[in-house]
Parts: sequence; structure tokens; C-alpha cells
Amino acid sequence: MKPVIHLGVFGNPIEHSLSPRIHSLFAKAQQHPVEYRRYLSTPGRFSRNIAQFFRSGGKGLNVTLPFKQQAAELATELTKRAQEAGAVNTLVAMGNGQLLGDNTDGEGLIKDLEEKGFKVSERSLVVFGSGGSARGILPLLLQQQPRRIYLVNRTVDKALMLKSQLENLGVLAADRIQVLASALEINEPIDLMVNATSSSLMGQRLALPPQLAEGASGYDLMYSDEPTLFMQQLSQAGCENVSDGLGMLVEQAASSYQLWMGGERPDTAFVMAHLRDRS
Repeated sequence: MKPVIHLGVFGNPIEHSLSPRIHSLFAKAQQHPVEYRRYLSTPGRFSRNIAQFFRSGGKGLNVTLPFKQQAAELATELTKRAQEAGAVNTLVAMGNGQLLGDNTDGEGLIKDLEEKGFKVSERSLVVFGSGGSARGILPLLLQQQPRRIYLVNRTVDKALMLKSQLENLGVLAADRIQVLASALEINEPIDLMVNATSSSLMGQRLALPPQLAEGASGYDLMYSDEPTLFMQQLSQAGCENVSDGLGMLVEQAASSYQLWMGGERPDTAFVMAHLRDRS
């Protein structure tokens, strides 16, 4: 019998996480003996908890809020996209106490947008928020060569700082980001809106752009059994193509799983179908 491979996810809160179910489906499909568990931590205990997990033989971890930036500081090596994001959602044991930190969030979003037919290239986008979630997706969105990305955040200085950091890191096309305090200031039709804030979780409505392009799309990084508040807003505004972030969650998980296990990328279509059927 093959030895059990220990994986997991750290966060706070963490009891709601779908990651164990997703990774158990990947493991079953690829016939890997995996045990994937949720771990609750605190900022003060996080580094000790991580060290204990890997000392005990753990192979890899996912990291979710609020620990992604702490995880980047703990990694002994960062991938280029983790450096650009300034945050890590995947840790990989490399032996001798060395940890590789990666960020698969942006790749997960791009793969799900492509799957759903949401276009980025030469389109005008709005990204709401400038926190860790926005940091994780902006470099990958910029790689798709959008016409412009409006980065909308109530605290303009925070958004300007994020843009400056991306430019200093040499992120492709970072000069195409335009920072605004409100989407109401936009004076062109918008093709795609991405909510990288916790507004849906908090029950807060966002001010949408005055003009939406024909066939405009909207994407909420949050996921829910029912349409999120942001998705409801978009539908009320006449946006026909809307989605929550469940697909991104599954796609970024597949990228993490492949990093840990090697071999082929897990099939995500059957996992998505399973999750939607069970929700």
C-alpha cells in the first residue's frame, strides 16, 4: 500500500472551505492516497503551525485568508507570479526545510473565464478592490492584454500603491491600470467586471459603471449556492453573462494539486459538475 500523502488548507475562518472535497475528488480520479484537512490558525500561530505541518511530513498546503501574505514571507523560494502578487496560496515542500511558494489564483481565474467564454483581450475591464485577491489576479489579467483595467477602490491611495508595486515588479502592461475611487467615474462601455472585494459576503452593493458594453460579463470571486449580491446587481443592470467564483476555486485547486503531485493536471469539469449537483 502506498503511503498517505498529507495535504491541507490553512485559514481563518476555515470550516466552510470546499477544498477538502475538491482535492479528495482529484485524488480519487488519479488514484492517489491523499489525506487533505482543514486547519484553523491565527496570525500569531501561523508560522509555527506551518512549520509543524511540514516537519510532520506534510507535502503541500493551500493558504487562504488572512494568511496569504504571511505565507509569502515564510516561503524560501517564490515563483514569479507569487512575487508579483506579493501573496501565496500554495506551499510545496522541497526537502531540507525548503518551501516553494506559488500563487495559482490568477491562473484559476483565467482558466475559468476562458471556459465560460468571458473575453479579456482588447476589452475594458473593471476590477473592484485592491486587497490580496486583486493582487493575485491582476498580473494574469494583464497578461491577456486588455485595453484597460479600471482598478476601483474607495481608498485610492491603496490602489495607487498596488499599481506602483506592479509597475516596479515589471508586470506586463501594468501601465494600462487606471485607478478610480468609484466606477461611476468611468465614461466608456465596460466589457467585464470582476469583484475582488468581500462586498457580497458583507451584503454591500457596489456602484456599477454607468455604461455596459453589449454582451458584458461579470464575475464575483465569491461563490455561493445562490447568486451573490454582486451577480444580482449585474443581472438587474442587464448583464446576461454572470458567474460566481466556484470555477476559479476549482481551477486554482487543480493548479495546486499538479504542483504537489506532478503528472497531468486534474480534470476539473467532473469536479465542477459534482459540486453543483451537491450544492
